[in-house]
Amino acid sequence: MKKIILLILALFVFINSRGAITDTLMIRYSDWDRVTTNVSTCSNFELYNGYEEEYVVSLSSHIDTLKTLLSHLQEKEDEYFPVRCKLYFYDTDTIRQKVCMNKTNIALNGKTYANNDKIINYINHLRKECAPSNTKRFMPNYMGANYVEGNDSLYRLLTNVLDSITASCQYHGSMILSIKCRVAKNGATTDTKVEIKKPKQPTKVECYIAKKLRKYIRKNIYWERDIERTNFDHIAFAIRYVGRNID
Repeated sequence: MKKIILLILALFVFINSRGAITDTLMIRYSDWDRVTTNVSTCSNFELYNGYEEEYVVSLSSHIDTLKTLLSHLQEKEDEYFPVRCKLYFYDTDTIRQKVCMNKTNIALNGKTYANNDKIINYINHLRKECAPSNTKRFMPNYMGANYVEGNDSLYRLLTNVLDSITASCQYHGSMILSIKCRVAKNGATTDTKVEIKKPKQPTKVECYIAKKLRKYIRKNIYWERDIERTNFDHIAFAIRYVGRNID
C-alpha cells in the first residue's frame, strides 16, 4: 500500500513539474511589405537585414492558437522568398521550433509551405497585444562561427594549410583572402570561392595558392548542421596571411 501511495505521489510531482515549464514565443518582425536590399533567408534574417521589432508572448492560449494555425499548412515546392518575420518557440530556455515567413510563404522544418491570411492576421494581433522589447537589431559574430570546432580552430587550421601550400612554392609574401562557402543543410561544403583582396594585382603564384586553398576547403571543411540553410545562404569570412620565411 505504501508503495502505491509513493508511486502516486511521484506521479503527481512529475505531472506538476511538467506543467511548471513555461512556453514562450518570440516574434522578430520587419514589415510584411518591406523590400530588402540584401538576400533575406531564414538563416541570415537577423544577420543581414536585422528586424524592426521584437515581441515576447508568454500567454499559453496565444501560443497554442498560433501552433494550431501552423499545423494546418499546405506544402509547396522549395523556393526563395525574402523573410520578413521569424518566430522562436521556447521551452524554458531551449529553442524548440523556428519558423520563418513572409506574406506568401513559410519555412518550417526545412520545408516550404503556403502562408495564409489567418496566420498573418493573428501575428499582427499578437504584435498589438504585446509591447515590443527594447531590442531593435541582433548582429551575432558570424565570421566563420559556423565551423563545427569553433571560429579559432577554423583560422588555425586554414593558416596551417596555407603554410603547407606556400612552403611548396616558396612564397614569402602576404595576402588578404575573402572566402565564401555554399553549405548543405548537413554541414558539407558544396562550393567555395576564394578571392584575393590584397594585393590588388596578384601574381600567378598567389592565384595558385588561392586555388589550392579553395580545393582544400571544399573537400575538408564541415560546418554546423542547419535545417534552415538554403542555396541562397553562404558563410563568408576573411583571412590575412603572412608567408613564413624559410631558411
